[in-house]
Amino acid sequence: MVRMHESKAKTPPSRALTVGGLILSALGVIALLGGAFMVLGAGFQLAPSVPFGETMTVEVSRGDHAVYVTPNDQWGDISCTGDLDGEEIGLRPEMTQQGLLLPERWDAQGSFATAASGVLQITCDGPVPDGRFTVGPVVSFFSIVGAVVFGALAIVLLAVGLALLVLARWRVRAVAQSSAGFPAV
Repeated sequence: MVRMHESKAKTPPSRALTVGGLILSALGVIALLGGAFMVLGAGFQLAPSVPFGETMTVEVSRGDHAVYVTPNDQWGDISCTGDLDGEEIGLRPEMTQQGLLLPERWDAQGSFATAASGVLQITCDGPVPDGRFTVGPVVSFFSIVGAVVFGALAIVLLAVGLALLVLARWRVRAVAQSSAGFPAV
């Protein structure tokens, strides 16, 4: 007597390992890209830079924003003043705020918060030859730590996915060798 479940084709374990490995590897790559964007993406969201002494006019949304300046050793000698729709803003020094590396290097000068979106007019000045400044999103130490944790998780996913792919490949070879009459490795 033939049983019904024996006549059904079973999915070989190596196929399940391959699919699982591919999914985990893809998730790992996506998570790595997400972590990289968390750290490096802020540099691509900056307003066009303006030379020291000139006024920048830029529209800002509600929330936290940062002022970045040309890399220098004169941090304490640079001053920035501005107003948002006629109301004066003050820069707060952020000890956890980080500079930006891409697409160009910028030093963090300070940050400010806005309760509503509006038009910001800001001027920075200081003893920095060819100094420039810009406004963009805040990148803090904590956002970098979050990106590192996210990246570590991505590496684990990628490693497990690749290990599953190697194991699936090994099982396929073992089954092929044993069916050909060779001893399994």
